[in-house]
Amino acid sequence: MMTKIKANRNIFIGFGIILLFILISFTYFSPQLEGKQLDAHDLSTFRGGAKELSDYRAETGEEALWTNSMFGGMPSFLLSTKYPGNLIAKVQSAIDIIPRPARYLILMFSLFFVLTLLLKVNLWVSAVGAIAYGMFSFFFVIIDSGHMTKAHTLTYMALVVGGVLLAYKRNAFWGSLLAAFSLSWMLSANHPQMTYYAGIMVIIIGLTYLVAAIKEKTLPAFLKASALLVVAALLAVGTNFSRLSTTYEYGKYSMRGESELTPQDDNQTSGLDKSYILDYSYDLGEAMTAFIPRFKGGGMAEPLGEESEVYQFFAKNQGKAQARQISQNLPLYWGTQPISSAPFYYGAVLCFLFVLGLFVLKGKDKWWIVAVVVVSFLLSLGKNLGFLSHFMVDYFPFYNKFRDVKNIIVIQQFAMALMGVLAVKEIYLNRENQKELLNKLKYSWFIVGGLALVFAVLPGLAGDFRTPSDLRLVQAGWPEQLMEALRADRRMVLRTDAFKTFLFVSIAAGVIWLYLKQKIKATYALLIWALLIFVDLWPVNKRYLNNDDFVAARKAEVPFTPSVADQEILKDKSLEYRVLNLSVSPFNDASTSYFHHSIGGYHGAKMKRYQELIEFEISPEIQTLGSRLQQVSTQADMDAVFDGLGVLNMLNTKYVIYNPKAAPLFNSQALGNAWFVKDIKLVQNADEEIAALEGFDPTAEAIVDERFSDAISLVSFSPGNQPVIELKEYQPNYLKYEATVGEGTPLAVFSEIYYPKGWNAYLDGQLVEHVRANYVLRAMPVPQGIHEIEFKFEPQSYVIGNRISLASSLILILALLAVGFVEIKKKTKNEEETSGEA
Repeated sequence: MMTKIKANRNIFIGFGIILLFILISFTYFSPQLEGKQLDAHDLSTFRGGAKELSDYRAETGEEALWTNSMFGGMPSFLLSTKYPGNLIAKVQSAIDIIPRPARYLILMFSLFFVLTLLLKVNLWVSAVGAIAYGMFSFFFVIIDSGHMTKAHTLTYMALVVGGVLLAYKRNAFWGSLLAAFSLSWMLSANHPQMTYYAGIMVIIIGLTYLVAAIKEKTLPAFLKASALLVVAALLAVGTNFSRLSTTYEYGKYSMRGESELTPQDDNQTSGLDKSYILDYSYDLGEAMTAFIPRFKGGGMAEPLGEESEVYQFFAKNQGKAQARQISQNLPLYWGTQPISSAPFYYGAVLCFLFVLGLFVLKGKDKWWIVAVVVVSFLLSLGKNLGFLSHFMVDYFPFYNKFRDVKNIIVIQQFAMALMGVLAVKEIYLNRENQKELLNKLKYSWFIVGGLALVFAVLPGLAGDFRTPSDLRLVQAGWPEQLMEALRADRRMVLRTDAFKTFLFVSIAAGVIWLYLKQKIKATYALLIWALLIFVDLWPVNKRYLNNDDFVAARKAEVPFTPSVADQEILKDKSLEYRVLNLSVSPFNDASTSYFHHSIGGYHGAKMKRYQELIEFEISPEIQTLGSRLQQVSTQADMDAVFDGLGVLNMLNTKYVIYNPKAAPLFNSQALGNAWFVKDIKLVQNADEEIAALEGFDPTAEAIVDERFSDAISLVSFSPGNQPVIELKEYQPNYLKYEATVGEGTPLAVFSEIYYPKGWNAYLDGQLVEHVRANYVLRAMPVPQGIHEIEFKFEPQSYVIGNRISLASSLILILALLAVGFVEIKKKTKNEEETSGEA
């Protein structure tokens, strides 16, 4: 009876703690209570790129699966696609009533809390540990940037690990089910890179438990749990098979796929280029930001007050108003990455408890945590530990598909947070061994507090506070005296943060000392730890994500306002044409895609061939166009600016925005939606194909790879024949043309992007073969007569994938019901036996 009362009491407390998490989350994101939404760069770009897809879904209730609003056209699988076959993902909709990003912070807290409870950690210790984990600054930085899928994926990492550990420790069936559901949700959040890093951590856990099972002679139990976990992983993958299969299929044709061009150096891989993968790498000093937030200065626009040396310089030379403005956005970052918006700070208390855990913990959980921390640290160094990173890129499956390798520190922080919680649990359970614990506490304080104190007293040990990017400031006119002031400010913030870290570590250590000496109760110790975490991390996070980042819902949902040029273009009611916007960075902009079909856009996985077309042809033509526009003096000059720009013209670039406040430039030489050519130039490979685009005339010839020679073998063009083709109907995933051919079988070229895994061509309702022309476009022979030509986007990977997802979802749900039924039956039987004995 007492056990049941205690259990009910713990459930009540647990729900109270969840409510506390909700309160903390909405306190931090208080503008959401006013109906405001986050105004983040990547959210705006997402809305820009997905506008056509969203409109189509709203109008038809269906998925387009393809959009023409970016890069001439691309699949929507990594942009905005719903997968109805995944029933498990629909469970997430129950929490979608909680607005994001508060929803994600609640999940971060709550699911880590569940993990620690599964490890039989005290409720209140679990609560404080969850707060320490959830306040990780990386989480707030990615939310501020609008990386919502990354944030959403991270929330489920704790539950996946919880399922794996439960399967190995106590209950293989329930643990595997928990792992299956949590991994399914994690995959449906659609950030493969974060899931991949979680997978590395799970592999390390499995290897550690394997070694332990061999030593402890419990290999059969380990193999049983592992087999069930493999089945769980397969079911989780199965529920997301529609998403994963379409992503995998498109990945071969995206920037993350292998190029058909001959590699120019060893920088190229079967995925992304090595330099691109490793560009954002930690150095040893940058790794210290986990412990001292502004060890490397912080971000590239750090706010400082009137105490800064830069403020004093500008106040003296240009006035206080100018000084105040500049000192709010100082380029304090001096690390080796190209850009850094903020440091990834774990918290002083968390780092201290992790080191303490190294001393007080024993067993396999300690060793897998240490292994995760070490492996993630080494891999985060990227190009600064080149031999290891190049090995991973060359030989580890799919590692070359992801960039920004420092992001692997998410599993490092997770492991360190868990170590800290387990360390507190160990101290709580074994306080009687006071002398030994006090010695371990002393060593931990000497290591962590001593290191912080060294940098507080001698910040120059960190380096000279210079960075190569300072050259840009010098070129902008910053004199050496001002540069010295900036370096002094970098030194100052390191000293300040190091001293704060020393204080927080000392207080945390002091609290443990008081607890071990029985001078303070555990409740008060935990309360002080929680306060330390908030006092430490809350202001750091607010520096990068605060109330100013929220705007009225209408402004967030409609992030772009049409310019004068946009409004003029929108008057054109033609079915399909493209726009080049030179008033922005064309290939890092989604505002144009919000209103028009753009030859540019913003996406990290654009089609590989289109990216190569940008590099080899589009960018040079844009430079030529820009140069010509600067020399325009007459209307004749204006009419000639598009002469010879074959690639821009074949992409049907009808308008160019040069000045958003003026009317756009009209390109009379844009070739329209489709046209017929008189000649075909067959080439042997991709190298010849892209080289042939240099200065070619797309109105006269088409460049076709010889692999398509059979499909165009019947092409013929009569000299007197003037065939006509016109676009009659347009949808993102459907185009209908009407063609009239008097004689022969000419080749029609379409200003649409070729993608073989889904686009089907129909001639008068009959499926026919179409080919790739001019490196990225579609083409097909059209016989004599009047014909209806249709292009339909019908990717079988989506259709079949949804069926597999539905079947896997049903199997997983049935497995849950079966295990639940067996458990209930078993519990009922035990109660009957107990009642009979009484």
